[in-house]
Amino acid sequence: MTDREEQILSWIKQNPMISQNELAELAGITRSGVAAHISNLMKKGYLRGKGYIVTPPSYVTVIGGINMDIFGVADENVVDKSSNAGHVYYAVGGLGRNIALNLRKLGVQNYFISVYGDDNNGEQFKADALANDMDITYSKQFADTNSSTYLYVNQPGGDRVVGLDDMSINDRITPEFLEDREDMINNSTSVVIDSNLPQQTIEWLYDHCQRPMFAKAVSVTKAGRLLKGIGCLNTLVLNAVESKTLSGIEATDKHTAIQAAQRIIDKGVNNVFLYIDEVGMLYQDERHQLFYPEQKINQRNTNGAGAAATAALVWAHKNEMSFEDSGQLANAAAYLSMESIQAVNENLTHRTLELKRHELFE
Repeated sequence: MTDREEQILSWIKQNPMISQNELAELAGITRSGVAAHISNLMKKGYLRGKGYIVTPPSYVTVIGGINMDIFGVADENVVDKSSNAGHVYYAVGGLGRNIALNLRKLGVQNYFISVYGDDNNGEQFKADALANDMDITYSKQFADTNSSTYLYVNQPGGDRVVGLDDMSINDRITPEFLEDREDMINNSTSVVIDSNLPQQTIEWLYDHCQRPMFAKAVSVTKAGRLLKGIGCLNTLVLNAVESKTLSGIEATDKHTAIQAAQRIIDKGVNNVFLYIDEVGMLYQDERHQLFYPEQKINQRNTNGAGAAATAALVWAHKNEMSFEDSGQLANAAAYLSMESIQAVNENLTHRTLELKRHELFE
């Protein structure tokens, strides 16, 4: 097999629905050139011609961001305007990707829709997705484009000091991009989005998505993208900093958290999961309020807590669990995530999630 054939075969393995035009764009060659390489791959036995992909009978769709995370954990509390000793890590991440991976670890089949570049980070994402049995058939790799990158610094206990994102590639997740995937989206049991998506894309989903929709807010600067049409959401997951943007009330304690959640519910959202660093987590709907004070754990990284909680709520919804069970599972998933240096706890399964739930609540 030639290097070019190996490259094309790897793209086909990762996305069996990729078109010859898309392959040509990625490879920087003509469509007829791609066809010749595919013909050679078939002659050599690496491909058996066009196959059919059987859609699973029940699946979730996740639409959101991919990142290469570069993060540092300080050995001591961070001192401003000075060099700080610590450890630096590189890991595939991104809010949408983390939600999709958490769902896979919980046994939930899902299609992850996103965009990524043809740089080294994009190739790492593809390899990571394959290793974790994530289905990115409906994602797209763009030629001559950098993948999204997120750089942040944590205190020794896992709390974030500052973050910097380079995520302009997400602007390519346009309404037109999703229109080609609309039938697949609406055949899902539920749809999960994050506010890394452009605002016009979120509004398009509000107008066109016919399934229960879950959303995870991300950052003060992007959370506001969820506001116009927010009543279309079944469930919203957010943190204290984002609560001011989405409710007009900054959640600082149990009382203000309940007020902020109620303000969002008044806008039409069915369920709100709100977490406040060093205070606790609230799960609320029109009739119920469950507040869980913060518990002491061996906290290592808070970056993936919201993604884990979101995935747990989707899993609970899929399994028709009660309001109380759903809130407890989301709480337990957030704590499991924070116990790992990675944004997604490598040991997450439905069994470890239930064990953590029993540890916290029984």
